[in-house]
Amino acid sequence: MQLTGTSSLLWYKLAESQTDAHMKMFEAQPTTARDIEAFKERIGDVKSVDDLMKDRTLLNVVLSAFQLESEIDKYAFVEKMLTEDPEDEDSLVARMVEPRWTKLSTAMYGLNLDEDFFQNEENVNAILKGYKTNEFEKFEGSNAEGIRQSMYFKRLAGDITEVSQILADKSLMEVVRVGLGLPESFLSLDYDQQKARLEKEVDIADFEDPAEIDKMIERYLVMTEINNTDPAANPLISLFQPVSTEYVGPQPISLDFNV
Repeated sequence: MQLTGTSSLLWYKLAESQTDAHMKMFEAQPTTARDIEAFKERIGDVKSVDDLMKDRTLLNVVLSAFQLESEIDKYAFVEKMLTEDPEDEDSLVARMVEPRWTKLSTAMYGLNLDEDFFQNEENVNAILKGYKTNEFEKFEGSNAEGIRQSMYFKRLAGDITEVSQILADKSLMEVVRVGLGLPESFLSLDYDQQKARLEKEVDIADFEDPAEIDKMIERYLVMTEINNTDPAANPLISLFQPVSTEYVGPQPISLDFNV
């Protein structure tokens, strides 16, 4: 299904087919190049979480590596996530549902135990890889609605083995919910209701198949464009809108997404 020359789906397919060229454009951005160079130059001087917290540029790179850059001003909370032992059942991070904080804490806890943590090239490269991946997905996402979420979903969907993983991750949840045609009001249901509905709608085995993952992304991107298009501007769009919004969860729409 081809919508318009600026459709999210077409932008996504363009990004997929020209990854190397787009990556070069991304890395050439002054801000990106500057932050990467600053990280490489100064991270070796970081011997503790306190050192990291004092350098906003380095902290932003670390947080961005885990898609948490928007949390940088929550100083006390971030510091707690970086210093508490993720293996301690009484720690705050052990009680967090959001997987990004768990990944951050697990990856960075070693800084509390070894002042030469960032002398290890593998640790430095792991942060830089995560930073580049996240910022590149944001860069691509600036072209059209839903591209960043789609690239994130493509990267992580193969690791999904149960519905609870979808519910715990806002980005995964957005792609699945919108792709299934479920309204935003679905999120107002309690956890058990959401889980029960997704277990009926989602076949977890599909996440083992790259082709099925691509189909979910295509449904998400087409529905995203439909949801963000004024029906008055294109009368055909109204054909895909739910007839009623009095109940949660219209039936998923079946479309041919071959481009």
